[in-house]
Amino acid sequence: MLLRPVTILPAILLLIALTASLGCAPALVPEPQWEKDARALIDHAETLFAKKQYEQARKAVDGFFTTYPESRHTDQALSLMGEIQLTTRNYKQALNYYKKLIEKYPASSLIGEAKYKIGLCYFELKEYDLAVDNLEDRSRITEPAKLRRISEMLSAAYLVKKNYPAAVREFVFLADNAPEKQRPGYRDRIREIVEKNLSESELMTLAAGTTYPSDIALLRLASLQIGQRNYTDAVKAAKTFLDRFPAHPEKTRAEMLLAEATAGLTAPRYYLGVLVPQTGPASFYGERVLKGIQLAVLAYNTQNAADRVELVVKDTESSPETPPDKAVTGLAELAAKGVVAVIGPLLTKEVEAVAPSLAKLQVPLFSPTAPGVGLPGLSPWIFRNVLTNAAQAAAAAQYGLRQNLKKFVIFAPDDAYGRDLTRAFTQELARKAEILATINYPPETNDFGPYIRKLIEIDLRSQRIPIPDDDKERKKLFQAYAPTFDALYLPGYAEKVGLLIPQLAFYTIAGKAIIGSNNWHTPDLIERAGRHAEGAVIVDGFYPESQDPAVKAVVDAYRSAYQDEPDNLSAQAYDAAAMILSLLAAKKDTPAAIKEGLLNLRDFPGISGSTSFMGSGESQKKPFLIMIEDGKFTLVKE
Repeated sequence: MLLRPVTILPAILLLIALTASLGCAPALVPEPQWEKDARALIDHAETLFAKKQYEQARKAVDGFFTTYPESRHTDQALSLMGEIQLTTRNYKQALNYYKKLIEKYPASSLIGEAKYKIGLCYFELKEYDLAVDNLEDRSRITEPAKLRRISEMLSAAYLVKKNYPAAVREFVFLADNAPEKQRPGYRDRIREIVEKNLSESELMTLAAGTTYPSDIALLRLASLQIGQRNYTDAVKAAKTFLDRFPAHPEKTRAEMLLAEATAGLTAPRYYLGVLVPQTGPASFYGERVLKGIQLAVLAYNTQNAADRVELVVKDTESSPETPPDKAVTGLAELAAKGVVAVIGPLLTKEVEAVAPSLAKLQVPLFSPTAPGVGLPGLSPWIFRNVLTNAAQAAAAAQYGLRQNLKKFVIFAPDDAYGRDLTRAFTQELARKAEILATINYPPETNDFGPYIRKLIEIDLRSQRIPIPDDDKERKKLFQAYAPTFDALYLPGYAEKVGLLIPQLAFYTIAGKAIIGSNNWHTPDLIERAGRHAEGAVIVDGFYPESQDPAVKAVVDAYRSAYQDEPDNLSAQAYDAAAMILSLLAAKKDTPAAIKEGLLNLRDFPGISGSTSFMGSGESQKKPFLIMIEDGKFTLVKE
């Protein structure tokens, strides 16, 4: 049987032909010398640019354009010239070069960078629409730093354009991708936009998500709907938050919103009035006070749903310069509303202004802040729960006496706060201890050297030691100085006392007892004064670091509700409200009954300390003595 021949000859011939063809192929054309020279010139220009020799770099690139207009490196030259112009803030010229690069070299690998730089130029020129058009597409950008810079520019542009949802989107990217230290700042910006700028529909869109910032969008949505008296939808938003985020740090705030929205569906049993500044220079303090009151009302309403209390707030627009007219009219409006009591106002002059009308209105007025002397004596309807300057200075002096301290020096700011505390401290020590010197300094002082040297001279003269006129001799005497006093009383503010204490140590005034005032009670003091503040004792009306379960529960709830730390004002306001609410719970629910109930209140267990009213409207309470120990605030154990 004959086998059919395999036809492989054509394949063999093709292989031979290909081999021959490859073997005879011409070599790649070498880069011409002029192109090498062009590339060298660009490399030189880039070196000059890197050395910040921008004018020389610009001239080198101009020389490239003149000498090598057909070079394949022209896209690189256009990019470099754009960079030079951008760096020297010639944004319009930079735009021309980047646009020319994109137009003439659409396949260049530098296109993505050019579009990014065009967006940057438009941003710097405040042409935000064009900046957005060029920056939104980041598909060709991979460098994290550039992506962050794009989000920074876009967020700013969107804010200018009032495109708040888009701004939130960019800030969320930054909050997730910026360096760790910067992230809280971006989260603050997101919260600010959510709280102030987003419409209801925008909030609903943002709240539809399951991750941040849908949580804060839900909280704001519920709050907004409560303000619109849309209680049904507010209940839904608050419940959605609690279902979706059961362990959220702001759970208490959601519970407050849910309680308020639910309560809005039915009429309240009682109205409680509040007089605080919600606008104006003192609004910060009004906000602190109102937060404390709201938290106390939430706790009451949770336990007494059938006898719900609703707050009625009037803005006093307080400031030290403006007359107290708003407090007077606000009180009259609250009384007409039928409130059972009023918490506020905050300023001494406001309490003095409303006092004459209380005889007619007959509603208890309970100030949690006004420090003026003798205010409860103006009317039997006035009460206050305040750590007065007189009370804390007296407590400071009594502590010093119990420690057998015999000779004191006072350093105080020359303002109302410093003068009040100095006067009260001095009166309490009268005929019980010696005050060697009282040194007053301007409140804005940072360099305490002159005032400390004045003290040293006073102490030396008290020992009949002459002060040399010669500077070198005086310096030598000061360096050998040993204080004869036992203690320093330093009423003042943390930011200044934190500078004063280390400067005292520099002048060898160390190892003496130091007693301070309530405005020290902040981590800033410890951070500034460092180890020199160890052992110092301050007087305050609130100890938020307390581990007492009742106090800790309120402090934790405050933090959860407001993402903030409670202070003396919010604690005193919380207790003022809690005292009134405790009387309502006991069915003492008329203004007259609340007045009598407060006058007979004994040892009320408030978070600002045990409080009693001994037949007058002035609260009787023992201030907290707090020591700085191992860099922390701890209660003094006597």
